[in-house]
Amino acid sequence: MNVIEWVLQGDESLVYLVHKNLLKTNQEELQSLQSKLLDRGIANFIYNQKDEKTDLWGNGIYSPKYTSTHYTLWELCQLGVDLSDIRLSNSIAKLTEEMWKPLGKVRAYRHQDLCVVAMILKIRLEAKINDNTNKEMIDYIIEHQMKDGGFNCAWERKPFPKQSSLHTTVSVLDAFASCRENNNLYRSREIEIVSRQCIEYILSKRLFRSVSTGNIIHEDMLKYPFPYGWKYDIMRALFLMSYFDYPYDYRMDEALNILIQGADDYGRIKAFSLTAGKHNLIYTRRNNYCRFNTYRFLYIIKKYRQNEYQKYISRDII
Repeated sequence: MNVIEWVLQGDESLVYLVHKNLLKTNQEELQSLQSKLLDRGIANFIYNQKDEKTDLWGNGIYSPKYTSTHYTLWELCQLGVDLSDIRLSNSIAKLTEEMWKPLGKVRAYRHQDLCVVAMILKIRLEAKINDNTNKEMIDYIIEHQMKDGGFNCAWERKPFPKQSSLHTTVSVLDAFASCRENNNLYRSREIEIVSRQCIEYILSKRLFRSVSTGNIIHEDMLKYPFPYGWKYDIMRALFLMSYFDYPYDYRMDEALNILIQGADDYGRIKAFSLTAGKHNLIYTRRNNYCRFNTYRFLYIIKKYRQNEYQKYISRDII
């Protein structure tokens, strides 16, 4: 049994994601695998936490983190669930109604956080929603891109930020990946350009280092819990770079090496503790081998370290 076969012994969502992104299985089989996710395994467990009377999770729209409606739908995105399932439509509608206002203006002197808008946009795109609200969100996001190519949730707060946030930038990049995945045509050319500018901003930091000092920005960026909330980490960034088919860049090397150093001889990666807060489920206990992290790691090195990938998949786990 090699590492891919080991990952495939995991949850149904992993079977779907591996077939989609590593094995390039045909579309008909992928649709069959995805159609079952909400009725089985982790996704089914999470779905069943919903209050059928209110169509909400965690008795709230955005809080508590991370069992609210917003973060639960975000988690289902990460599991590859087809959010266009009719059982999710009311929840997505309530999330949008509560969290999005025209031009993003949620109060007289306050606009919605860009990372929140990006996450809601991704949820709606994964639900196959294609309407003017999506267009408004895309306009809002692109309008507030910073000069360095990234984004910052604090764009309107005084004193005005001088640079982008990796957290916000990766959320926007994640949403724009769904624009591409779901064939969004609205401002598609600009979205591709902005996506590459986001990646360039991340690379300017060598994924986790201050440009001015060279120091690690935050140690948490070198940890990669799954599922992830709104925070940035190097695995999440490299996964998105792989998805956009961004060419290898030497500035990736240190982050790639950190991931490889964290793998065992067969390519398995361990789990990190989840961000503090309430969670629907702990998928893998800390320091145990994590199939979700291993799948994401394999996806990245298949793109950027092909020799390492071939080494791992050629070994039998003993």
